[in-house]
Amino acid sequence: MVKKKYKWLIMPQLHSGYKEINLEVALLNKTRELLTDEEGEIPQFIILSGNFFDVQGFAYSAVRSWRGAIKPSEDSKKQPVLEATFASLSVYLSSLLSFQQDFYYAFDEVKQILNDAERGDLWAIIEEKIPFVCLPPQEMFGLRKSPISPYYLITYDGTMTLGELYPSVYMTRIIQSIKSRFFCYYAYEGYTAFGFFNSLPPSENFGFDTEPKPLRAGVESETIIKYIKNSKNLKEVFVGLINAHNSALLEQYLIPDYETLLNKLLKEEED
Repeated sequence: MVKKKYKWLIMPQLHSGYKEINLEVALLNKTRELLTDEEGEIPQFIILSGNFFDVQGFAYSAVRSWRGAIKPSEDSKKQPVLEATFASLSVYLSSLLSFQQDFYYAFDEVKQILNDAERGDLWAIIEEKIPFVCLPPQEMFGLRKSPISPYYLITYDGTMTLGELYPSVYMTRIIQSIKSRFFCYYAYEGYTAFGFFNSLPPSENFGFDTEPKPLRAGVESETIIKYIKNSKNLKEVFVGLINAHNSALLEQYLIPDYETLLNKLLKEEED
């Protein structure tokens, strides 16, 4: 059914089969630990880090614990539709989040100007509306799609963004079982990582307004595993994941033509 309706959804393919099992397990266990809520419930999640490959491709590494998720490398008759959806969303959101940085910097300047003018009252009005600025849901646009529309901002600290995707985000309609669509985006030394999950853990587990422990690039897998096991928040897990991806220590998957997929996504084409 999904295959017939969304024939244009480009499935990720195996790019590199090498993986360090112990490293993957460490990432999986620590992410479960940090995402567990106060009642002991573990959300379904997928975390990934990647970079653009060649001209139109996107290569990434991922760790997932989501019911129904199938690795692109698994020998199965089923297609990894869930994986393709999240990987595609990460490419889509990366460009939008980069664009949004300009707005955040502009608001910081507005805040400084108003504080200097002793108009904190005006800043308080603006601040409460920031999560909604330039992020309207589809319903406000009728049949048109907003070019920068898909999420509500929950928290942002300059490097990490926590948000909730609006139900109107087109790609998530493909997997209707995805009820809540929280995501976390982290930018670290020019690299990025994403997390998607269906419920929120305690806010302190993300590591907002803190600097992650340093991890030198290119270190051996044992060093990364130790770093991950001692991680105190999701930021540090992302640092470990980014390092593992850059060192090709996990299976890597490739979306060979993300531009075509995003163009179809934004136009809502279903042919």
